[in-house]
Amino acid sequence: MKKAKLCLKVLMITGLLLSFMPSRSQTQEIDLSGTWGFQTDVMDFRRGSLSPRYKHALQETIVLPGITDDYQIGYKVPYRYIDRLTRKYEYMGPAWYQRDIAIPKEWKGKRIFMYFERTHWLSSVFVDTKEVSRIDYISVPHNHELTEFVTPGQTHRITVGIDNRFQYNTHKWDHAHTEFTQINWNGILGAIKLVAIDPVYIDDLQVYPNIAEKSVKVKMQIRNRTNKPVNGVARFVINGINYQLHKKIDLKITDTLALVEETIVLGKEMKLWDEFNPNLYTIKCTLNTKSEKTGYQHDKAATFGMREVTQGKNHVMLNNRPIHLRGTVENAVFPKTGHAPVDDAEWERIIKILKDYGMNHLRFHSWCPPAAAFRMADKHGIYFEVEMPMWGKDAEPDEARYNFFRREMRAILKEYGNHPSFVLYCNGNEITGNFDFIEELTADAKALDSRHLFSGSTARTRVKSDQYYVSQQTNKGPVKVYEGLPYTNWDRSKESDVDVPVISHESGQRCIYPDFREIRKYDKSPVEARNFEVFKELLDKNGMLDQAHDFFRASGALTVLEYKAVTEALLRSAKSAGFQLLSLNDFPGQGYAPVGLLDPFWDSKGLVTAGKFRESCAPTVALLRYAQSSYFNNESFTGNAEVYNFSNTPLKNARIKWWVTNAHGKIVKKGNLKTQSIGNDGVFPVGSFAFDLKGFNAAQQLTVHVSVNEQVRNSWNIWVFPKNETIMQSTDDILYTTTYDDKAKQFLSQGKKVVLCPLPSNVKGRASTFHNHFWNPIMFAWAPMTIGALIKEDHPVFNRFVTSYHTDWQWWDILNNAKVIEMQDAPKELRPFIQIIDAYDNNEKLGIGFEAKVGNGKLLVLAVDTQKDMSKRPATRQLLASVDEYVKSDQFEPRVALDESFIRSFLLK
Repeated sequence: MKKAKLCLKVLMITGLLLSFMPSRSQTQEIDLSGTWGFQTDVMDFRRGSLSPRYKHALQETIVLPGITDDYQIGYKVPYRYIDRLTRKYEYMGPAWYQRDIAIPKEWKGKRIFMYFERTHWLSSVFVDTKEVSRIDYISVPHNHELTEFVTPGQTHRITVGIDNRFQYNTHKWDHAHTEFTQINWNGILGAIKLVAIDPVYIDDLQVYPNIAEKSVKVKMQIRNRTNKPVNGVARFVINGINYQLHKKIDLKITDTLALVEETIVLGKEMKLWDEFNPNLYTIKCTLNTKSEKTGYQHDKAATFGMREVTQGKNHVMLNNRPIHLRGTVENAVFPKTGHAPVDDAEWERIIKILKDYGMNHLRFHSWCPPAAAFRMADKHGIYFEVEMPMWGKDAEPDEARYNFFRREMRAILKEYGNHPSFVLYCNGNEITGNFDFIEELTADAKALDSRHLFSGSTARTRVKSDQYYVSQQTNKGPVKVYEGLPYTNWDRSKESDVDVPVISHESGQRCIYPDFREIRKYDKSPVEARNFEVFKELLDKNGMLDQAHDFFRASGALTVLEYKAVTEALLRSAKSAGFQLLSLNDFPGQGYAPVGLLDPFWDSKGLVTAGKFRESCAPTVALLRYAQSSYFNNESFTGNAEVYNFSNTPLKNARIKWWVTNAHGKIVKKGNLKTQSIGNDGVFPVGSFAFDLKGFNAAQQLTVHVSVNEQVRNSWNIWVFPKNETIMQSTDDILYTTTYDDKAKQFLSQGKKVVLCPLPSNVKGRASTFHNHFWNPIMFAWAPMTIGALIKEDHPVFNRFVTSYHTDWQWWDILNNAKVIEMQDAPKELRPFIQIIDAYDNNEKLGIGFEAKVGNGKLLVLAVDTQKDMSKRPATRQLLASVDEYVKSDQFEPRVALDESFIRSFLLK
């Protein structure tokens, strides 16, 4: 902590302060960033013990803007939390910030406010010894009026209390203040200032576009604190690119509050705002009024876009056109700072990343971002869904909590309603309880502000006022897509076709093994990845630390594969309104969910480039429906091509090509579909093609490509295998068996070879699945708790089976008809050639295929069902053919000795 100072210099105000504002403006500001007195108050004594005889100078100092974590204030945390990142210093309770401020004598007659751009949660202001204001908004700035309590020309000791304790009995997971994502910080961020304005001022300025009439309706609230009637004029200036418009209106204000509405026609040069053309306008109103001989002036400005959002049958409509939302969920994950950034630069970085990955949408899960996020989304064309800090049981009866949410909802709409990026509003996440209250909130919000669409809750009970719905399910069936399938002739259109647009809730969620290299990225953060240290130590204890990066790469490659399948399924769903991945970046809480293609810092994990990801997530995407990924070479491939086009324009005379390449990139088949014009704002079938697989006599991977006008390309892997009519044929030297019986033991004792393929029902181990675990294994501890497979691709057992180091769709049939053997008690040196990756909080050795020396013999174990429907399983047959060639060769020389007691340990019979 910085050295204590018992006295702070009085902040002196000079005439130079007036130069900070435009010369015509009578609004004046004092920037209060810098050194403040500081003191913690865990027991909350100070609030009740102020004496008029003593102003309680605080004992320490802190620099604002900032948070207590920046100064290592609070409880130094000794623990290593498993279910989240560990905050280095925890502080929850009131903290006090103090400054002596000289109020300029020129401020006499003005209204004086103290403004905090972002704080958390309750802020209260004391002037000298008296508390004069308290505000408990979470989502918007705190603006305390001090007019009646400060005297221009005098110096006052201003003491600010910030209390980050939960002020209401709200859900402890909501992302506005949970330790799971952004920490429960204490401090003040962004602009901190004292503002003086004339007593007749614009309290609110809202702009309502009308694109049909090329006009805006301006709604203003003007406060008159003079206690006298005033007359004046409001002058509007609207600026855009190569555009300027002026208008003025006369005013006569006789009350303390005047509501002003004025329609301003922008004219034929008006430009619309959307993701492709984020045209922005600024409107500035200069209010000049006069009461008797005294004149007053106030300016207020806002940024807006000419756009209208309405509810369509299946889609959100923007400017009378359907949009399809390709988005991710923003969970307030900012480990670098511990809080949401309030600067434009960091939000611009995030927004540009979204655009790079082909997305146009961002949902703020149970929180509302600061103004900088809206500014950058406005600038680059991203559609926001904003929520209150509301989750779970927050709708259960509690009038104090209800009133907080009523105030919070209105504050969000007032503060951010002008931003064109603010397209959707939802009360909160997966709410339960009293849905009459949820309907009240939703209906009131709709009545207050027509510039957005409104929804009661994600993924739970529908309410009457819903204009869209984010969910896993409708009354017609599931709209969620958590994983892919080894074929693509399916979608979620029918299930999405209800009475409101439906957005697929938290799609994806496929877990990736942690990348322990990330640990060092937290050196200068208020949090540390101590859970990663625990996972790493456990992996080391179990003898596999050298495989950590391979586990990360293999599981990550599978998640990339799954996310391609997930996004394409939802793009094929013509009646879906869109999807929200959970998420593009990792979620470090609720058990720690490393589900992202980006890490918690929004940095790439190196698993897939943005350009490659954009092939299946972009305004225009080539799609292909087909029935299977693995084929015998006497079959044919048939593909039905579609074009997802939610770009800004139709595609005229589109040239559509298809071609097939082998593993060396050589084109082995090709063709053209009919040249045709393709509309936009929909999904369009563009033709079919087929080719037979005769002549592909060796097992191989092929890649099917489709392009539209050369620029739009996408591709899908398929596999072709020979029939392999004779497999698993025992000889005098090799025994194929499903049981470890006396004959198998005899073969081994005689120095012969045994291939043991036990039926999965006879293996004690875990279930086998193609997919990575859902979300994370700590929160969802359901079987089999595995995270993909690491394939020893260079092992000669795979000489005739095409594979990489990770699983792809050719492994679907194999893995879903297998059993995972728990191999923790096997020799440390024994590594499976098909190794299943255990959950990172357990890290045991698991396998489906391995080899070992047993006595004098050689054993290969493959825990795959080799009997069920083998005539329909080309990939499994090919794997067995590859095994057969391997065990018959001189390369089959297992090096690790295994006691037969281990074999008996995992067999039921």
